[in-house]
Amino acid sequence: MAVWGGGGWLLDRWLDTRVFFAVGVILGVTVAIYVVVVKYGTVDPDPGSRTGTTPDGRRSRSGTQKGQR
Repeated sequence: MAVWGGGGWLLDRWLDTRVFFAVGVILGVTVAIYVVVVKYGTVDPDPGSRTGTTPDGRRSRSGTQKGQR
């Protein structure tokens, strides 16, 4: 956020505008949220939920597929 906001502030000073600082801060927040989501991924399912495994830990077979009985 500080890097993109700082870059926007410098660009605003150079071009004598007021828009790039806000755009830089918003872009910085967006990139920060993206990095957190990529690093930590999705939430693990609850231990009691059905995950496609049998009680002894083996993967269960999927249902029939096209062309198989």
